[in-house]
This record gives sequence, structure tokens and C-alpha cells, in this order.
Amino acid sequence: MLAYTQFGINELFSRGFFIAAMKLFPNVNERTTYFNSLGFPDDVVDQLLRTRTFTPEIFVPGFQTKDKSREFRMDVETSAVRFYQDNQGITNKNIELTQMTIIMAWEKIIPYNLPDSPVLQFFRHIRNAAAHNGKFHFTAKTIDSKTGELLKPAIWHTFEIKVAMQSKPLIVTSKTDQQGFWDQGDLVEFLLEFETHYPQIKQP
Repeated sequence: MLAYTQFGINELFSRGFFIAAMKLFPNVNERTTYFNSLGFPDDVVDQLLRTRTFTPEIFVPGFQTKDKSREFRMDVETSAVRFYQDNQGITNKNIELTQMTIIMAWEKIIPYNLPDSPVLQFFRHIRNAAAHNGKFHFTAKTIDSKTGELLKPAIWHTFEIKVAMQSKPLIVTSKTDQQGFWDQGDLVEFLLEFETHYPQIKQP
């Protein structure tokens, strides 16, 4: 789901960016100079210069009311331009999607009543961080009043969640970000490995 949604966001942003570039630089030579000035990798610039259109619009999202009296359709071109104008960079949107994925994944495992473990506690705190604007949030009931640390250890691989991380960001926002706890790839690895800790969630 994370990959599906991010592909969609990236496609929308790319479409909006290209439309804006076409309007700003109708001359192909000027547009080429502009693309080259942005520091994109060569293969990205090559794709931009060869682009004539994007994904064929074989499906346009529509939102229908229950009584079928109204349907709200989103024009792809208009949506792309608006999305690009509102989001000069898509890192924040992709992080929001990552946080939503964490919350959804946690909701899916709740019915299994999985036995407690440091990995499950890790997941619990990751989920809570995702639900609190992407920042760690520890309540008093999760903290040992004597030691000031978590009552239950929350560990996965070399990552350990500590009370000192209160209000610290969960996901890094750039390659140079030293504040974020982990990156989106760590989430993917964690979710894949979580099934090895609790194989019962793969059973019908």
C-alpha cells in the first residue's frame, strides 16, 4: 500500500512539475537548460526531455454520494498542477503516507492478540509516534517511575526506543537529517521481518 500510494503521489507531482515547466519554458532549448540547472541525475533529465505525456488516463478517480445523486471527479491535469503548486517538494507528503501505513499496519495486527515482546512494543511505539505527527510520544503509564525508562523494552535489531526520544521525529526528512530515528526503508524491512516474529499473522 505504501508503494502504491507513493507511486501515485510521485506521478502527480511529476505531472504537475512538467506542466509548469512547459508553461514557464515553451522553448525546448530553454527548458533543457532549466532541467539541467536543477541538479537532477542524467537519467532523470533524459526522461524529462523525452516526455510527451504521462500515464494514460484510463481511470479518473470519482467520489460518488451514497444516493448516487452526485459524483465528484478530479481532473488529473488540474489536480497535478494544484498539487505541484501546493507542495514544492514531496518529502513531507511521502512521510505522511509512511505514517499512515504504520497506523494501518498496526490496526491489522490488533485482532491477533499477539504475545508481548520487545518487537511488539517497538511496533506499538512506532505506531504511537506515527499517530502524533510523526514524533515519539510516551505517556506516564508506559514509563517506570523509578528508572525513568520504558516499563517494557522496545527493541528491533540495533534500534532501541528510549524515553529520552520523547518528541523526537520518527522519520528522517533528508539525507543529512541526524534527528530522525529511522528512514522509510527501515519501515519496509521491519514490516517484512515482523512476519517472521509472528508467523500466525500470515495464516488464513
